[in-house]
Amino acid sequence: MRVLTVAFSVLPVGLFVALAGCSSSPSPSPSGPSDASSRTDVTHDASPATDTSESPDVPVAPGPTPVTTFQFDPQRTGANHTETVLTPAVLMSGRFGRDTAFGPTLDGDVYAQPLYLPHRSIHGGTHDVVYVVTQANSVFALDASTGTTLWTRSLGTPVPRTSQPCGNISPTTGILGTPVIDLATSTLYAVAYTSTPTANVFVLHALDVDAATERTGFPVPVHPPDANGSSFDPVPQGERGALALIDNRLYVPFGGLDGDCANYHGWVVGIDPSHPTAQVSFGTPGRGAGIWAPGGASTDGTGHLFLTTGNAFGPRNSTPPPLGEYVFRFAGGSTGPTWSGSTMDYFTPSNAAALDAADLDIGSNSPVVLPVTSGRRFLSQGSKSGVVYLLDASNLGGVGHGDGNTGEGAFSQHLFTQGIYGAMGAWSDGTNTFLFVPGRGARVPSCGAVGTGGTMALRVTVTVGSPSYTVAWCTASADNPNPPAVSSNGNADAILWALGTPTAAMPTGTFNAYSLPDGTRVYTATGTDIPAVRQWVPPVIADGRVFITGPSSLQMYRVLH
Repeated sequence: MRVLTVAFSVLPVGLFVALAGCSSSPSPSPSGPSDASSRTDVTHDASPATDTSESPDVPVAPGPTPVTTFQFDPQRTGANHTETVLTPAVLMSGRFGRDTAFGPTLDGDVYAQPLYLPHRSIHGGTHDVVYVVTQANSVFALDASTGTTLWTRSLGTPVPRTSQPCGNISPTTGILGTPVIDLATSTLYAVAYTSTPTANVFVLHALDVDAATERTGFPVPVHPPDANGSSFDPVPQGERGALALIDNRLYVPFGGLDGDCANYHGWVVGIDPSHPTAQVSFGTPGRGAGIWAPGGASTDGTGHLFLTTGNAFGPRNSTPPPLGEYVFRFAGGSTGPTWSGSTMDYFTPSNAAALDAADLDIGSNSPVVLPVTSGRRFLSQGSKSGVVYLLDASNLGGVGHGDGNTGEGAFSQHLFTQGIYGAMGAWSDGTNTFLFVPGRGARVPSCGAVGTGGTMALRVTVTVGSPSYTVAWCTASADNPNPPAVSSNGNADAILWALGTPTAAMPTGTFNAYSLPDGTRVYTATGTDIPAVRQWVPPVIADGRVFITGPSSLQMYRVLH
């Protein structure tokens, strides 16, 4: 295979200056972050610091658990191993439910997963804080107990749907991908799609999580240099994937828009936060092959990152190939992303051409890196066709050699008839390793229960060096299940949390919880506890609370009495 190139550039100063002049966010002061009180685009709640303690008979987690990235960790497992309040016994006691007093007012639709930081000092008080971003290009810092707005910051004018060639987000697109927080510097990074008088621009912001001020050197446009014959045009691109912070380097993925219009490509851009105008990019040749799943990049902890492309257009045997239906392993480090082109560093199924033609791409969900199993590290990738692949993280293996359903990668099997979307999850107690797969349509292997769709719990094993999985159990039916999440106290009191987005056939959202490893259902939301649910956003479980995102809303569940 021909080795494709990675491009590097330093953005021209003029472009940054023009952007800063057009954005509603003022340019940063050369001497450091500006005082937020002098900014017209930052709003602070005028009320005094609120007492965030809850009723004395409600248990409060003794150890704070920050949630700084999509699905809790850079491996995208969706697992929080430090939850001490929410246990199967507590959920079965009838004391857990929706806190109806928690109802923050937001200014737009929410597509990104909320983030959470405990014990932050804001307005002279200590707050647990949940951060929410909207399609109005706003960032909200909310008190995690009350929903009170602590501060709000506008990151510029969002892009109207009418100025995009296709898409399904209305009336505007703003901050679509999940931000990431750097705990070491208390900085939240977010990409805002911004309308200026001359162009639509993707802009990277860096905000102080307590004061909402912009860090020195920010904001900057994300405009990757040409790579592999492709040029970046922000008009047909979408930044749906979560930002990743891996070894102190930011990675921003790009795909296309709903409708696959115009000349879009798959891009991943590497950015050093200390020199954000120096940007390194990898772009796919030809048209298509977008990186559009909500999880963005995952990592195996060795400096590598994994990303997956969707369907491409044009012959797969062209030179260079279009690189649709690929799981990539990139090298990170100070110059990342870099890609060797070796078979160790990519996987593509043997029926990739047919998947391209039918728009059944494997880029419909993000790769998840599994916990170490029998001394080995594997990752898993789902697909619109309903096949789930296991891959060796150290050697992805190149082109698959199976029949499209089985024999692909290290192991594969067809699980759902209408595909797997969003993101999967994984958890291990040291004895059992589970992969949780949210799927649509009929369940191909038997779950031992009647139903369609929902989340399938797979038990992953390694025998004589070869991995495989078997179906352990399934959740209740869900036509459009969300990415799952797991909470546990170490290896104990583990719970799988499963949401379902409303559909025409199932017009209300679903919210269930199951004990692990046996799959006993321990909670079902009914009546006023049934949440509004936004597609592809996982629940966030931290410090005795569960946050669920709905269209233009955030709901919170906890022990009520």
